[in-house]
Amino acid sequence: MAITFARLVTRHLTQRSGAVRNLAYTARTAIYDPRLDTVFDYACLQGDLACHGIILPEGYPPRFAELDALAAALDLAEWAKVRTPLEQRTRPPQVGLALVVALPPSDELWLHEAAELFQRIVTEPSGSRTVPIHWAIHNADINCHGHAYYGLRVFDAEGRPGHRVRNFIARLRPSRFGTEVFEGVDWPSLVWETQQAYFEELGLELVVDPIAPAPGLHLSPVVYANGTIHNERTREQVLRARQQAHTANVAAIEGSPAELIEILLRGRSSLRVSELERLSAKFFDHPAERASKVERVLGDDEIVTMAENGAEKPRYLTTRRIHVLLTNAAQLIDDPGQQHISTITARDSASLVERLARHYFTGNYPSHPLILGHALSDCEGTALALAAREPFVGTIDMAVTGSDSLLATGRRRDLAFRPGRPVIVPHSERIDDQRLAQLLLEAKKHDVQLIFGHDQCRRHGIVARRLAAYAADRATPNSERYERNDIERLLRAGLVGLAIAAMADHGLLKFDHGFSRDIENPMCVVACQSRRRMRELADAIREQRVRSKISEAPEQMTTLRGTLSLSVGEWIVTTEACNAPALPAGQFARLVAVDRSVSVISVIHDGEIKKIDLDKFAAIRSASTLTIREARGLPLNMRLVVELAKDRHIWSSLLLVARHAHAELYVDPALATSAQELAEIAGRSLPGALPHEREMKPDSNAEIGKILLALQSKDPVETELFPEAPVAAPAPPQPIHMEERIRGMIASNSEGYRLLHNHVGHHNPARQANAAHILGLSNSNLLKALVRFLADHELERPRDELDDLDLPVELSELDPMRWTYGDIENARYELYTMAIPGSEWGLKPPLPPRNMTPVNSADT
Repeated sequence: MAITFARLVTRHLTQRSGAVRNLAYTARTAIYDPRLDTVFDYACLQGDLACHGIILPEGYPPRFAELDALAAALDLAEWAKVRTPLEQRTRPPQVGLALVVALPPSDELWLHEAAELFQRIVTEPSGSRTVPIHWAIHNADINCHGHAYYGLRVFDAEGRPGHRVRNFIARLRPSRFGTEVFEGVDWPSLVWETQQAYFEELGLELVVDPIAPAPGLHLSPVVYANGTIHNERTREQVLRARQQAHTANVAAIEGSPAELIEILLRGRSSLRVSELERLSAKFFDHPAERASKVERVLGDDEIVTMAENGAEKPRYLTTRRIHVLLTNAAQLIDDPGQQHISTITARDSASLVERLARHYFTGNYPSHPLILGHALSDCEGTALALAAREPFVGTIDMAVTGSDSLLATGRRRDLAFRPGRPVIVPHSERIDDQRLAQLLLEAKKHDVQLIFGHDQCRRHGIVARRLAAYAADRATPNSERYERNDIERLLRAGLVGLAIAAMADHGLLKFDHGFSRDIENPMCVVACQSRRRMRELADAIREQRVRSKISEAPEQMTTLRGTLSLSVGEWIVTTEACNAPALPAGQFARLVAVDRSVSVISVIHDGEIKKIDLDKFAAIRSASTLTIREARGLPLNMRLVVELAKDRHIWSSLLLVARHAHAELYVDPALATSAQELAEIAGRSLPGALPHEREMKPDSNAEIGKILLALQSKDPVETELFPEAPVAAPAPPQPIHMEERIRGMIASNSEGYRLLHNHVGHHNPARQANAAHILGLSNSNLLKALVRFLADHELERPRDELDDLDLPVELSELDPMRWTYGDIENARYELYTMAIPGSEWGLKPPLPPRNMTPVNSADT
């Protein structure tokens, strides 16, 4: 499943290493280092390299697109600045920043989608587009993950190095302890938001695992070359830290539901029920136990569950306190008579600062305004533009929402709210919903004029930070007319009202079913999300095109997946990756020939004719109808019709139409009949929609659970008939490092797992011989892994000294793709048979024979 792991470390120029060695390792290639006059060759590790590339800022020399040229330039640029020999320096010079991010597995994202997602993550931090970046994706056994390497110097068009780029990842300030980070990128939140927004864009019903209530610490133990931790003390430290984090998270889930949800919200206004289910699956093994923990939270009186647009089952939840807070803040924004809130939105940061300054100077506001931001860097541009008015600058935490120490800092900076004192928030889109709501209520309390700025270049407002986009979308419209190319930016910023109005102006919206005339065009495809509707449309389109003699009658091809109907000349789409010939998943090709005798078809893809053996690869189908995810890769010269009949995928459908040059959105009149009505429904359907936009609806399962619990508490029954039996062996350790499918399988076969631990656990003197015996009998690799885990054996694997660039050792949750369904079922069967008395495993003695007494015929 998608998780939120990210780690950024500094890479230094040393006598043995630099950018060349690091980039050769992550790219799994060989690069010559002119500084050290040696070749770093890691081509032997190419097996896990999925793809890689280089992102160059505008104006860089084209030769830097070659990895060896870029790597050598980064090292030589830093080497030229070295005056003190490296061996005499206590702090070697920094040559780059290395980022590692865990990516969703291949059963959730196709490879080209994972590459697009990762590039969005690495280019999101402010200033990252001014430096060269190398990125790579590794499909490792443990996790699919991405590497990014940031250069730290700017180069000109001739390749000459310039100044060092500072403060774009983290801002430092001197302290009595040396230097400390006082502002930096919140990588977990950035990774979570980018992944979740990308899933929404693809129209996928996936959620990113929430950040745990008590996040674990990622240690960096010293590891031997064979992959084992170097001593028992360090190994125990890693295991203890993992167990402590697990215990703390279980306690949080079993504690106060309101406290748990407010921790998980982390400033947001609502949480998906599926996120709570994912959290429960990470820390509880048995499926029934997982469901009971979720139902306990959903049924609590302090929890509000909500459904979207009349759905029968609630999909979101929040606490009553947050619901009231956000509802009151939204009412202030929606109040038609309010005069104390102004919102200004602009296409980029520079134009936003210009508009804020013009608004302030023309509005006859008094001097000494208060400028607040999520961080001090958010206020710099506006403070400089209003320098003549001598503004006071601070953060929202210093003024309203922070700790006692931060509020004390705000008092020293004179950040108090006073009547008549205007408050400017230049980048409201960077402030979470809860903080912004508290700011609104505090400003109302003190009768303060608020001026919000909203930067449309920030990709927020869809899954988080919705309140700022809500205010900008409802601001008094200005005279600016948005062009066709502006719509995508507006949608990504969460300004769905402005975006839909612009789409209506450009004729991209149709409120009828009148696209039937377009399907006779062989270059036209229809996108929708209902699989049943897609099949019906595909049959109707094929029949109409054959009847109009636009395409030939379809031929029936027998494949591994059943019968496939294809017509020569039509477009097809791949739903999985095909290696021979190379056809990645989600690719479009045109069918040019069919050979039924050998079940082979010929297609044109990337200007080449490729043959596909349907006996070996059958993950293709007609492209006359597509999902939103598939339609994103449609060639730009093709016409796209998007059918919108349900509100669940309004935003992804709108974004698809905005991205494609020849696309139109046909809205079912049962859903909406005007652009204004569609905008209202679209705002409510966003995953980050505010609580008041949704219908409060209790969860039926949780309500039933509350009734049953009340009945049980009224009639307690003493069931302890026997005293507790003495424990012959310690309880088996929980496999908390394994993914939930495996833990659920173990919980369902707890007797076999207990017997296995009794025989191979550390407490058993004969564990070595028992483990060897069981490993010899087992045919399941997963069960063998469990035996090694219970026997306290470390799994050895080859390891390079640069392996710390990859995911750390303690992040050992197994990739769901590592163990297949067959692996898990084989292990389930073997654990089950272990609990059978007298089985070949020898873990449980056979049952004693029953005493056979003769039957008395007289009794008969």
